[in-house]
Amino acid sequence: MRFLILSVALLLAPAGAIAGNGTDLLAAQRQHYRAAKAALERGDPQPLLRARTLLAGYPLYPYLELAQLRRRLPAMPQAEVEHFLERHGNGLPAARLRAAWLPLLAAHERWPEFLRHYVEDPANTERRCDHAWALLQTGASVEADRRTAQIWATPRSLPAACDRLFQAWYTRGNPAPALAWQRFDAAMGAGQTGLARYVMRFLDAPARADAELFLRVAETPALVQQPARFAGTNPRHAGIVAFGLSRLAARDADAAREAFEQYARAGQIDPAALGNAAPRIASALAAVSPRTAMQWIMGLDARMRSDALGEEAVRHALRGEGWDDVLATLDLLPAPLAATERWQYWAARSRDGAAGAGAGAQATWAQLGAVRSYYGFLAAERSGRPYAMQHQPLPVTDAQLRAVERDPGIRRAREFQLLGDELESRREWLHTVGAMNPSERLAAARIASDWGWHQLAISTLIAAGEWNALEMRFPTVYAQDFERAARQQRVGQDWLYAIARQESALNATVRSPAGALGLMQVMPATAELTARKAGIPYRGSTDLLDPATNVVIGSRYMRMMLDEFQHNRILAAAAYNAGPGRVKQWLRRLPATVEHDRFVEAIPFRETRQYVQNVLSFAVIYAYLDGRQVPVVQPAEQLIRNPWPLQAANAR
Repeated sequence: MRFLILSVALLLAPAGAIAGNGTDLLAAQRQHYRAAKAALERGDPQPLLRARTLLAGYPLYPYLELAQLRRRLPAMPQAEVEHFLERHGNGLPAARLRAAWLPLLAAHERWPEFLRHYVEDPANTERRCDHAWALLQTGASVEADRRTAQIWATPRSLPAACDRLFQAWYTRGNPAPALAWQRFDAAMGAGQTGLARYVMRFLDAPARADAELFLRVAETPALVQQPARFAGTNPRHAGIVAFGLSRLAARDADAAREAFEQYARAGQIDPAALGNAAPRIASALAAVSPRTAMQWIMGLDARMRSDALGEEAVRHALRGEGWDDVLATLDLLPAPLAATERWQYWAARSRDGAAGAGAGAQATWAQLGAVRSYYGFLAAERSGRPYAMQHQPLPVTDAQLRAVERDPGIRRAREFQLLGDELESRREWLHTVGAMNPSERLAAARIASDWGWHQLAISTLIAAGEWNALEMRFPTVYAQDFERAARQQRVGQDWLYAIARQESALNATVRSPAGALGLMQVMPATAELTARKAGIPYRGSTDLLDPATNVVIGSRYMRMMLDEFQHNRILAAAAYNAGPGRVKQWLRRLPATVEHDRFVEAIPFRETRQYVQNVLSFAVIYAYLDGRQVPVVQPAEQLIRNPWPLQAANAR
């Protein structure tokens, strides 16, 4: 009854009287928005019609218009739709109306209108097919065929909505033989043998015979050990051999290597095509002996060795002892790759390790140490220089901030957040910021930071290419929770913040595709085990979305990793990301003592390698923002004393 009286009073009050108090007006608009939204979901437009005047200036009013229009779309109110799209331009409400409008235009075969409103969406294959069909129906057959070929060439099955487009395309003599083989080959590479068999009908007789051979090799990779089956003059056979060697490597690394070398000696297969199998063979060899894999990579024809494979050779060398192998493998890298920060560091490090510090290495340390990064911090340590933090205020003016705050999409994102709809808020933000120029994005990042949307502030800064606004890129949130956890678990607060920053960008409600939750991205099973061992109250996975509980459990698990791995943050971080079992496996392949940087660079998982480098660097930055300096690697972490080196001798 109180709400009804308020609603009537607001509707009867003069507009100026309500506008006199902006807070009261906004509160009233929110009430009417909720009521109108709920009524529209029930199919009742009356609350919206009664409150239209009051709601007209409300940031989320376009969504009420959208809901009403979508209900009426089957009646094809074209003038209203076009008016809405014109008013809301590239905004998310317009994009959503367009997504509902285009299928109706296609169903009614209104192709000129479809083309006028179509906006490219690479992820929506059905709409792309409708678009190509619309082009065909309006006489743009050349462009229609070009777009159809792009759609058809995917290594996945396509929706039935594309069938009429493809049938018409087939009648015009498509696909070309080369395109048909391209799709067959891509389908085989993606493991889609059913699709590959379907595509065979579009191959000519010679290609169809090669396709049959390809399918037999997929089933029996050992067939590539019979070179007589494959013609070096046939480029399709080169791809089949590379595919078969890769498959064979997973079953028998030595057999794959011998077959590879036989083809290489004979010059029967194009070296570049043969090189496509080299990474899989090297990986299989490395599972037994990293040194063997390194030597094999070094012996390859340069045309068979990709940049990534050359980098792996260096990492295999770093898993051993001494520096000669490292220097030799670094020579494999092409000049542009060797000039990157990572490999400049290792070239200088290897020279230092092999012959003692020299002027050349010192010059490199000075150059790298002028940059804020993992390798920059390590280089600064080696040259005795302070870390280069490169911290700069965000270059944004008040006028830019005000302009972006007035953007309708930003206002809608803010209002959704204030209403508690975080998902819609995030969608609005990402859609709106995605259309901004770099300077607008910088202003948006500042706004997000001021509003406490730290993850969005960080991602928006990245999108704008801004790296030096450290106070925004590395915020401190839930400070009492992190301070308490650091004290209880005897873990540096900077370290806990670094883990949380890497894991979630400090978003307390984020859920990973794997199921990890919250600030420190704790898996529910890990949380349950950790809570039980530590006597921490835990009722289930939803507790992990509470920042205090998440930090308590995440910090306790980090303490467990530190206790398990010699109180070494490097090993503990690797275990936090990849699991303690994997870290022990990696250590079993290394010497009895391992320098910290060699261990990190030799981590087999790229994600974990980058993870460890990031959190070590982030901890330094968090300390800097707190007015302190901490080393990127603590003295006790400089040398890892490996308790599991038993297999190291055999591995080398």
